[in-house]
Amino acid sequence: MVARDDGRVVLVHYALPGETVEARPRGKRGGVAWATAERILESSPERVAAPCPHFGQCGGCQWQHARYETQLEIKRKVVEDQWSRAGLRFPPAAPVLGMADPWRYRIRGEFEAIYPAAGGFELGFHRLRSHSVLPIRTCPLHDLRIERALGAFRQAVPELGIRGLKHVELTVEPAGLGLLWRAALEGRPAAAPGELTARVAELLPDLVVLDDSLDYEFWGLRFRVRSDTFVQANYRQMQVLYQTALDQLAPTPGDAVLDLYAGIGTISLALARRAGSVTAIEENPQAVALGRLAVRINGVTNVEFRTGRVEKALREVRLGAHQVALLDPPRAGLEQAAVAELLRLGPQRIVYVSCEPSTQARDIAALVRGGYRVRRAAIVDMFPQTYHIESVVLLERTGA
Repeated sequence: MVARDDGRVVLVHYALPGETVEARPRGKRGGVAWATAERILESSPERVAAPCPHFGQCGGCQWQHARYETQLEIKRKVVEDQWSRAGLRFPPAAPVLGMADPWRYRIRGEFEAIYPAAGGFELGFHRLRSHSVLPIRTCPLHDLRIERALGAFRQAVPELGIRGLKHVELTVEPAGLGLLWRAALEGRPAAAPGELTARVAELLPDLVVLDDSLDYEFWGLRFRVRSDTFVQANYRQMQVLYQTALDQLAPTPGDAVLDLYAGIGTISLALARRAGSVTAIEENPQAVALGRLAVRINGVTNVEFRTGRVEKALREVRLGAHQVALLDPPRAGLEQAAVAELLRLGPQRIVYVSCEPSTQARDIAALVRGGYRVRRAAIVDMFPQTYHIESVVLLERTGA
């Protein structure tokens, strides 16, 4: 919630619009003062009891105290505000696509490791705006298999006398028995100790504990996923996101598609079923290798992977060779050089998927100035109970 103190803006965590609270100042971040609500004096009717015992201390999520419908309304307002700041109007008819069950949706999580002075081993998350780690025993956002795995690692690490772990990353197969794990040791990737893998496997006999890669399937497509390659953490809502992007892009057998920031090619291969061809561009060579593996596994013949930064790789793309483009950049958005290359190539339709409304609005404003118009948009709630927002926007070239 945004409050004011003698005209000064203060961000108050764990408060809701319209509430009166007692708040404790916590300092400044980015020049903005922030505080945490310590006591609710006048409660909003939108407030609910947070189901997680760690809520209010853990920095992993921020909105468990708000009704889910209210969270979706706030996310729309955030996007509308960011677009307004960029001189744009967010389409009023754009839907906000939430989840029927906004819990237990994460199939991947990264947990900080600590060795308490009293002994033992704990895994947890950073406290709100802090470097200190809060040990956790439950997290209702994660798949139950991940929660169970946390307990297995808490038991196995001290049993085996393993020291120096910094964090542990866990991923579960959406439709299988695999549990993939990776650890960092003193800031460097640690080779998975065979003893630890074996002991965790003993403690989780109904799962297959993996230290290299796991199977990832959706829409009849098969992929291999490693811990060092990106995959959507919300598997259920990922399919809503991809369907929304595909429906907006509407590729036809006559279209050649550019898929920028393609990762391991999950949406590239889905696009290939509708389009004539797909050129997938990705900077991470490990992701490209897995994408090419997926092409072979699925017998796809119309997807080509290219390795490199998008703004550089686009310079080698022939003018007029692609009719449509799909963009899913990281949080920082597009480099100015990438925007310039897109405007040079001038695809008829662009679908821009983003996890950061401010940079997406900035980039869309630049594309609009370059001759595109916004035709459709949607917000897809990939991370319920948190302030993170994913949105999908269709742009068409003026006169296309």
